[in-house]
Amino acid sequence: MDGGIADPLRVEEAALSLALDQSWCYWGVAIAHGLLLSYVLVAGAHGLLRWHLALTAATGALSGALLAFAASAGPEAFQPGPLQFAAEMIAAGGWFVLLHRLLRGPYGQSMPELVRRGLWLLCCLLAVLAAAACWFWYARGPAAWLSGVFGTIALTAALLCLALAAQLERDAPVEGPHALGLLVGAAALAAGAQVLAMGMALLVSVTPPAIVMLRCLAMVVAAVLLGRAVSRRPQWSLAIFVSPQARAYLPRFMAMLGVLLVLLAAMPFHRTLEPATAHPLGLLLIGLTGSPVVALLFSQQLSARARVFLSKHFFPFRYDYREEWLRLIDTLSSPEQPLPLPERAIKAVAQIVGSPAGLLWMRREPDAGFACTAAWNTRMWSEAGVADDDPAIAFMFERQWIFDTAELVRSPALYGGMKRPAWLEQFPDALLLVPLVSNQLLIGFVLLLQSSSAFRLTFEEIDLLRTSGRQVAAHLAQYEADQRLAEARQFEAFNRLIAFLMHDLKNLIAQQSLVVKNAARHKDNPAFIEDAIATIDNSVARMSKLLQQLQSGEAGGRRSRVRVAAVLAEAVERCRGRQPEPRLGSVDGDMQVEVDRDRLTMVVAHLIRNAQDATGSKGHVEVRAECADGQALISIRDDGCGMDAEFIRTRLFRPFDSTKGSKGMGIGAYQARSLVMESGGALVVESEPGRGTCMNIRLPLVDPPVAARGRGGDEG
Repeated sequence: MDGGIADPLRVEEAALSLALDQSWCYWGVAIAHGLLLSYVLVAGAHGLLRWHLALTAATGALSGALLAFAASAGPEAFQPGPLQFAAEMIAAGGWFVLLHRLLRGPYGQSMPELVRRGLWLLCCLLAVLAAAACWFWYARGPAAWLSGVFGTIALTAALLCLALAAQLERDAPVEGPHALGLLVGAAALAAGAQVLAMGMALLVSVTPPAIVMLRCLAMVVAAVLLGRAVSRRPQWSLAIFVSPQARAYLPRFMAMLGVLLVLLAAMPFHRTLEPATAHPLGLLLIGLTGSPVVALLFSQQLSARARVFLSKHFFPFRYDYREEWLRLIDTLSSPEQPLPLPERAIKAVAQIVGSPAGLLWMRREPDAGFACTAAWNTRMWSEAGVADDDPAIAFMFERQWIFDTAELVRSPALYGGMKRPAWLEQFPDALLLVPLVSNQLLIGFVLLLQSSSAFRLTFEEIDLLRTSGRQVAAHLAQYEADQRLAEARQFEAFNRLIAFLMHDLKNLIAQQSLVVKNAARHKDNPAFIEDAIATIDNSVARMSKLLQQLQSGEAGGRRSRVRVAAVLAEAVERCRGRQPEPRLGSVDGDMQVEVDRDRLTMVVAHLIRNAQDATGSKGHVEVRAECADGQALISIRDDGCGMDAEFIRTRLFRPFDSTKGSKGMGIGAYQARSLVMESGGALVVESEPGRGTCMNIRLPLVDPPVAARGRGGDEG
C-alpha cells in the first residue's frame, strides 16, 4: 500500500526535476541570445542590418524566457498550449524577418514579387489559424486537436525559415563567404532544431526531454555563430549577402512542404502508440525524412542533380528542341542570311541564350594557338590570342564543358580551383565560352557576352549549347576546308597555265635550236636564210601570243575559222627534221573548223612527234584528213610499238604522267584532248601493242563563206 503510494510520488518528483532541468536549458538559451543582443547593440553590426540582427537576438531571448517560464511551472503547464506556441512563433519570426530581408537584396527587388506576396500570404494564413486556435483554447478549453494545430503551425514556420536559409546559401555571391557561412549555419541550426522539436511534438504530443535539451544546445550554438558572424563582418551590407538577381524558390518550398505532409500523415498513427515506442519511431521518421531533404537543400551538387532529374522526367522542357534545331540550321545554312558563315555561327550559338554579341576564335594550324577570326555585334579583338595549352581551353575540351564565367566565380571548385584566365580580363562582359569540337578536335570556341545579370545556365541550355557547338563546328570545318580547296584550285589553275606555257616554250626552243644547228652548214644558202627568217618570225609571233595568254591568265587563244589542210601541212613541215619523216596523205582541201589555229597546229605536231618517237627510223607516220558524218576526221597513223588498252585508259591522258622520263612533261596528250573537247570534238585512240597507233581527231565542220571558196584561199 505504502509502496503503491510511493511510486506515483517518485514519478511526480522525477517529472518535476526534469521540468526544472528543461527550464534551466531554456534560460541558457535566453541568456545566450541576450548577450548576443547586447553585443549587436553596443559593439556589433552597423548599417541596414543592425536592427534586423538585434530583432533576431531579442526574439531568441524572449522565446527562451517564455519556454523557461513554461517549463518551470511544472510538467502539466508545459503541455503544448498558447504560451509555448507563442514562444515558438516568436523564435521563428525573428529568423524569418532577417532571412527575408537578406533575400530581398540591397534594392528590395532580388526576390521575385510572386514569391514575396506568397510568403506574406502564408504568414497571414498562419496568423489567422493561430488566432482561431488560441480563441478556441481559451473559449472552449484545452483540446488534443488544438495542440496538433499549434504544432503544425509552428512546424510550418520552422520549415519556412529552413527553406529561406537554404535559398540564401544558394543565392549569395562570393563576397564575405565566412560571415555568410556562419549566418546561414546559425539560421539552419536554429530552424532545424525547431523542426525536430515541433515534429516530435506533432507526432507524440510532447517533445521528449532529450530532444528539448538537444534543441537548447543548438539554439545556444546558433547564437554563438551569429555573434561570430557579426564580429567577422561588423559593417553589414545587404549587397554582401544576396546577389541582385531572382532565383527559383520553388524547390526549397516544395521540399519543406513534403516534410510537413509526411509528418502530418504519420501523426494519427504515432499518437496511438505508447510513448516508449512512439518516441524512437518519431525520431527515426524525422531523421529519414529530413536528412535527405537537408542534404539536397544545402549541397549544391546534389541539388543540381536532383533539379536536372526532376526537370527532365517530371516537368515540360523549357525549349522546343525541334524549333531550336530548325532555327540553328536556318541561321547556318539559309542562302538569305547576309552575314558570312563565321558571324552566322556566332549568332546561331548566341540566340540560344539570348546573348547580344559574341566573338569566334579558330585554330589556324594544328599545333598553333587560337586567334579571333570573327565578331558579331561587337568589335574585333585581333590582338587577343589564346595559347593552345591554356588551362581554360584544356578544361573545356577534356570535359566537354560549357565555361560559365559567373559560375567560375561562384563555385571555383567545379573548375578544379581554376582562376579566371588572364586573356579573358579584356572582356569584362564575357558570359560563356562554348567549345567547338569536330572529329574529336577542338577547332575553336565562341565567346558570348552578357545577356542580362539574371542569366543562369540550366541543363537545357548546357545540352543545347553542347549539341549546337558540335553542329556549328562541323559547318565551320567544312567552311575552312572549302576555303583551302578554293585556294588549292587557284594554285592548280596557275600551275596548269605555267605547265602549258612551258610546253609551248619547249617546242619553240626546239624549233630555234634546229635553225641554229643547220645555220653553220647552210648559212650561204639564200633559201635557208629566207626560211630561217620566216621561222624566227613565226616563233616571235607565237611567243608574243604566249605572253598575252600569261597576262590574261588563260591557256587558250582566240578561235577562228581555219582550213584543216593548211594546219596539217604546217604541222607536218615542222616535224620533217626528225626520222621517220611524216607523210601528208589525202586531205579534203575544203574542210574548215572553228578553233585556235596555233594550238591546233601545235597539237597535231605534238601527236606527230609522239608517233615518230614510237616508231623506228624505217617506220612510217602518215597524216590524213577526210569528211566523215559532218565532221572533220584527222588521223595520225604510225606502225610503231603501240599501246595497250589499260595504258590508254589510265595513263595516256593523265597530266604530268610521261613515259619519256625527264625528257617529257606528260601534258601533250592531255593538252590535245582538252583542245579538241573545248572545240566540240573528240579524240579517239586506236592502238594495239606491236601493231601501231592511230590518233583520230574529230572536229565539227564549218561551211566556208562563198567569197572564200571563190578565192580558194585560207582565211585562217
